Amino acid sequence: AVEARRMPVVETIPLVATLAANEFIEVNAETDGIVKEIHFQEGQRIEAGTPLVTLDETKLRAELAEARANAQLSQATFARTEELFRAQLLSKQEFDQAAATYAMNRATLERRERDLADARVIAPFAGITGARRISPGQVITRTTPLTWLVDLDIVKVEMNVPERVLSQLRPGQAVEFSVAAFPGEQFRGEVYFISPQLDEATRTALVKARIPNPDLRLKGGMFASLELRL
Repeated sequence: AVEARRMPVVETIPLVATLAANEFIEVNAETDGIVKEIHFQEGQRIEAGTPLVTLDETKLRAELAEARANAQLSQATFARTEELFRAQLLSKQEFDQAAATYAMNRATLERRERDLADARVIAPFAGITGARRISPGQVITRTTPLTWLVDLDIVKVEMNVPERVLSQLRPGQAVEFSVAAFPGEQFRGEVYFISPQLDEATRTALVKARIPNPDLRLKGGMFASLELRL
């Protein structure tokens, strides 16, 4: 026999979840071209704004110089046309045509400047680079994958929770899970997202939790055996 006493009772439900990186992208260039330099190593940790790949800029610089010359010429022409128009020595149609040409050439110049900037592929966030998919001298297009960039400092746990327990879920609730790669070890995080819309086929809601991952042991795509604490 034992003395009866009050104790906390924790209700949990078992779920199968999937791990996802905090941020994950396939890196592509915004313009076609020839790979000139590759600035990263496979599996390298990089900071936001780090150059990843530089394309050959020869043709782009020539196009930019041409666009700048056209813009300067049309600006001078527009200035002279404006003076003549104010002196009533030129028709409104000729003035409008000069203004439109100047505006068009300025827009072309801005586009050429952007094309030149697009020849440098920059990391949009801090993370770890994936496998290199290109080589120097290779001709690429906008759809050519260059590498991947993954942020694993925080890992997201995504699970589908049955409708019957949604009333007991709140942001900030604790979750515990294990993965096959580290048997016997428990990882802990907190719920931060509960989908406002259910999947009509399964009558479940997508729920996400955040898990700190400072040692980068957890990887995106892992399956997790999870205990959701209600």
